[in-house]
Amino acid sequence: MGFVASLFIVYGVAGVVLGVAVAIAIGRCLHHRRRSQIAAYARSPSASPGAIREGFALLRGEVSAEDAAPGEPVIAVEIPCGGHASAAPSAWQTRARAFSLRLPSGAAVRVEPTSGRLSLDTTFVPTRRGGAPAYVSEVRPGDTIYIAGSVRREIDASAAGSGYRDAARAWVLRAPAHGSLCVASETVIAHHAQRARFHRAWALALGGALAALHLGPFRAFHASVLGTVESAGSIDIGSAALALFFVGAAALTYRTLAEQTSPWIELRVDRSRAA
Repeated sequence: MGFVASLFIVYGVAGVVLGVAVAIAIGRCLHHRRRSQIAAYARSPSASPGAIREGFALLRGEVSAEDAAPGEPVIAVEIPCGGHASAAPSAWQTRARAFSLRLPSGAAVRVEPTSGRLSLDTTFVPTRRGGAPAYVSEVRPGDTIYIAGSVRREIDASAAGSGYRDAARAWVLRAPAHGSLCVASETVIAHHAQRARFHRAWALALGGALAALHLGPFRAFHASVLGTVESAGSIDIGSAALALFFVGAAALTYRTLAEQTSPWIELRVDRSRAA
């Protein structure tokens, strides 16, 4: 093969394409790991209140809302649907108010949902509202939930401090600066952990394939480009065909398996345009 075609195969197909696939696998692994790794102070019943730290965290605890009615949800998300099968869901209707999250250690974190910055990564149950079909998800006092957001130490207006200049402070969980406060079920967290393992395995496999190609069939070509050896400066047809087939098959297999083994079904909400 010619030098330009060899450059394209080695650095374009077997370099950039396979490298991008590795980067995507690593990125997805880190994303799902972040969504499934509970903060250490929210895992152990023996953790001290002083172990809580500011910053993004995934917490697990029991919902506590002393001022709520026994059956009143603290968070409710409703997706009304059209009256016929082809109708698209309308805008989501969200109702949320502040509540306390009791961690396994007994420490409490005040959760402050903000309108428009709250998402429920959990199960939606089909029901009917006013005779029309709808999907509903609710969080009620007594439920054990996973919730991810930004933990901060703030002044507690509901408690008195020890002095005029010593205001009482409490741990508060809010939506991060860029993103939403996300509530998830145990099943969803387990799925995130499984997906992190899946993408980590593929990142290692694709990274191994990248190294094998460039340290094996293409090693001599790299040496010729760097000028460390004298050679024709090209790769043979067999190596080129192997690279094209191998890279294409690996990328296609990864994408196909990622889609087929995904535990989630994407729900697209089409908002009707104003006339």
